[in-house]
This record gives sequence, structure tokens and C-alpha cells, in this order.
Amino acid sequence: MLVWTYIFSRLDENNKAIIYIFEIMTKYNVPKSTMKRIVNYGSDYNGFVMDYSWISNYLNISVKDNADGLVVVEKKTKSKPKTTSKRTLKPAINTLYSKMIEEYDIFCQDKTGVGCKIDGAQGKSMKRIMKFLETQCKKKDNQLENNELEEKVLIGWQYILCNWDKLDDFNRGRIKLTEIDSNMLNILSKLKEQPINKKQKQRNEQISKAVRGATTTDYSGLGTRK
Repeated sequence: MLVWTYIFSRLDENNKAIIYIFEIMTKYNVPKSTMKRIVNYGSDYNGFVMDYSWISNYLNISVKDNADGLVVVEKKTKSKPKTTSKRTLKPAINTLYSKMIEEYDIFCQDKTGVGCKIDGAQGKSMKRIMKFLETQCKKKDNQLENNELEEKVLIGWQYILCNWDKLDDFNRGRIKLTEIDSNMLNILSKLKEQPINKKQKQRNEQISKAVRGATTTDYSGLGTRK
């Protein structure tokens, strides 16, 4: 069986082969007479139509199928090594979006110690923030050129991030782009409020205490002489 496996492996695309008998004898360590009997027996056993002959210690063989003619013999070919293409990171495009993301990344590093994480939802929110700021800038000056508009939008975004600590505790903790986007009007409103310095705050507290004290004082005895 091994001998015939070897013979089939030597067939060319036309299912023909010329094999030196000593090549097979050396490979399978069998004498010449035994080798010929194996070939003769195999030609009857395999059920194929074969034309073969021994010419000067060479086996000339041609194999055909009983029904279809030629027998299809698969040839092993050396497979080419697979080449994998490495993904290369494209350089960031110098757009308004990329600049605003860069500013936001710096902001996140300052607030949390790690950079920002931008997924689909965060990216969409950033684009909505851009659109909102563009609209506000156009309302103030609808004659702005595109590069001027982008510059003012970026300045507006920087202003929001740089003054973030002026917000109340609730809004300061909401730093995701989705949260900033949904609360933009409230954020701008808080930032525009006139800040109260420490002295003014203490003065207001003193006034409040005085008012509370005045309202709880019993004045019923005033004007009564004893």
C-alpha cells in the first residue's frame, strides 16, 4: 500500500510518471522481484485502468479512471508563508474636533489622573458640543470666516474647561462628554454668574444672622415703663 501511495504521489498533472525502480527499492527496502509483484498486484486491486511497463529498470505508468478517464491526483505544493499587514496608526488630522479632544484629554488627566476615553457616544457628544458653540459664536458675529469661527469655538471650549472649578459640586463631578453635552446651558449659566468673593460671602452670612436674630427677638416689652 505504501508503495502505491508513493507511486501516486509521483504522478504529474497528466497522471503519468517514470520512476526508477531502485528509488522505490531503496525507500521501502524490498528486492526487485518483490517490487514488480507489488506493482502487478496493485494494478489489479486498485480498480483503475493503468498502462505501465518496465523499461530498463524504470516504471513507466499512466493511470486512468474506468468511468471518467483521468484520475485526479492532488499535488502537494509548498504553501507560501502568510504575510500579515500591521495596522499603522494614522496621524491625527489637525481639525477642530481633534483639537477639542486634545483639550478634553488634558482636562481629564488633570481631574482624574488618566486620559479621556472616547467611544461612539462620547464622540457624538463632542460633535454636538462643537455645533452648539458654533451656533453661539455665529449669533454674536455671523460674518465670521470658517477659520475664525473654529478659533472662537476652541477658545470657548477652553474657557469652559479652564473654569470648571467654578461650577457647583454637582456639575463639577459630571465630566463625561455626554453629561457636558446634556447640561451645556446650565454649565454656561453657572459660569456667567458673578462670583462672590470670600469677604462678601462672610458679610452676607453676618447680615443673614442679624436678620434671623431680629426676627426671633421679643420686642413686646419695648416702650413699657416700670
